[in-house]
Amino acid sequence: MRLSTLVLCLPALLLGSAQADAAPGDAIGSAVLVVNLVTAKLENDQRRLTIGDDVRQQELIEVDDDGRGELVLRDKTKLALGPGSRLLLDQFVYNPDISGGAIVLDLVRGTFRFITGIAAKPAYVIRTPTASITVRGTMFDVYVQASGQAWLLLIEGAIEVCTENGKCLLHDEPGKLIRIGSEKVDKPVKWASLSDKEQVPFDSAFPFVTTAPDFDPDPIFSRDDIVLGTFDKPGKQDDDEAKPDDDDDGQKAKDTKRHKKKAKAHKRRSRKAKHRRRRKKDQANINKIIKGLSIGITIGGGKKHHGGGGGGGGGKYNRTK
Repeated sequence: MRLSTLVLCLPALLLGSAQADAAPGDAIGSAVLVVNLVTAKLENDQRRLTIGDDVRQQELIEVDDDGRGELVLRDKTKLALGPGSRLLLDQFVYNPDISGGAIVLDLVRGTFRFITGIAAKPAYVIRTPTASITVRGTMFDVYVQASGQAWLLLIEGAIEVCTENGKCLLHDEPGKLIRIGSEKVDKPVKWASLSDKEQVPFDSAFPFVTTAPDFDPDPIFSRDDIVLGTFDKPGKQDDDEAKPDDDDDGQKAKDTKRHKKKAKAHKRRSRKAKHRRRRKKDQANINKIIKGLSIGITIGGGKKHHGGGGGGGGGKYNRTK
């Protein structure tokens, strides 16, 4: 069952500010990278994208099986599409004067990197076929399989995932992945512990870890960091945490370690509670807003498409200029 498009009303309506409400065919961003074949289709009009071309509301962006594309929207949201991915630009409303707007992404199939722009962070909602993802100042990669199951790799920030049956999970551990199914979301794990990872090679599922997007060329994590799970290995111990020489020092070290674990757990619980309170407050504010303008960006748009996949593309990349 496809999820219906979420409508988010804008707080700016209460201020009487005019929004930049794009009409079908209006430019809402641009292509900043095109590798091999990337097309844009609006009704019966299909064109081949080149670097610098506008992308327009209600256009279907399709990436060939050996292609890649990168888009930057007017609110500075950045989207990278891997081989075989599809993106439908449904609606766009944005007011740069108040950093407002609302963005909804519907990920149907393929590989993607998403980096939030300068719109108000509660405005961002990303959907997979089985769940919805809310974000705050976030960067993450998603691989959506043909079955609808998805893997999400958090690069920076935090996200919350809720399935259709209302089960939610907060993911705030960059470098780790979650598996999003039809009825539940698995807890964050390293790549080595990810369920069913043998089905798809890492480089096919997360091509933007292997080759960083041009719009964000300095990666936070390397491929080895994620695949080998070395991103959080402790470094050299401080002198006061060195291995003790006697039993008394050993007990002190154990007590210190237990204290640090408790402090870390308390910090995480506090962060989750704060996130829940903030989400409840955001929802309460939205419920009070006058019904009006909204914005949605849909990948796949809930339409039925044939072909294309999330697999890594073979062959040599050629930039289209």
